[in-house]
Amino acid sequence: MRYVKNDIFCVRRFDYESDDVEILWLELKTTNFRCLYIAMCYLPPNSNSLLKQKFTHSLSTVLASLLVDPDCCVLIIGDFNDHSVFKPIQLQSNLFRTLSAFGFHQFIDTATRDRVILDWALTNVPSAVLSHGVLDPIHNLDRNPIFIELNFSLKHHFVSKPFFVWDYNNGDFLGLNNALHVTPWEFIIMNSPNVNSALSNITNVINQTLQAFIPTKIVYPSNKGKPWFSRELRLLI
Repeated sequence: MRYVKNDIFCVRRFDYESDDVEILWLELKTTNFRCLYIAMCYLPPNSNSLLKQKFTHSLSTVLASLLVDPDCCVLIIGDFNDHSVFKPIQLQSNLFRTLSAFGFHQFIDTATRDRVILDWALTNVPSAVLSHGVLDPIHNLDRNPIFIELNFSLKHHFVSKPFFVWDYNNGDFLGLNNALHVTPWEFIIMNSPNVNSALSNITNVINQTLQAFIPTKIVYPSNKGKPWFSRELRLLI
């Protein structure tokens, strides 16, 4: 699953994806990078050597094409079920060595499951990373989610009509966390007839829970601003 705000220019790059492996590619428009791509990956546990080879080849092929542009930033995140982090190079997997050869730095340095790092967050532009880390498990899941924050400015769609936004300053995040913790996620998934239905049900539960604990407010955008009067300048006023 991936969630992207409606006002952000984001395109799914189906032309970079393959039916043989679970890698989802997104392209985002930014103001400080000529291109920003995000690869969301999943490599199942106990994958055989053929699947690992296909996975590595699929990533390598796309990266070789993208990184011709020196101003291209790529973020690779996901569950790799790979123990290569912090191992000597001779004990690292071919996938990890390949990404390192492309100049990618892996930022997750805390165990995500059973004292090992199975989830990675890598980028070829380490200076763009503002923060990263590992969060507490959600509900009764057996692994910790990860996060990474990059320093870039997105190009947004211009909206002329008033719209609602989350009022995070007045949100009850303790109540939200408790509500998500007691949500029967396994029951919701098991009682969904297919993957698409499970995704829809999970999204509905998340949205309903957010609405219960985080209020919204109306924003009235102005179209009279000068092109050079950026969001960053507004925040400084």
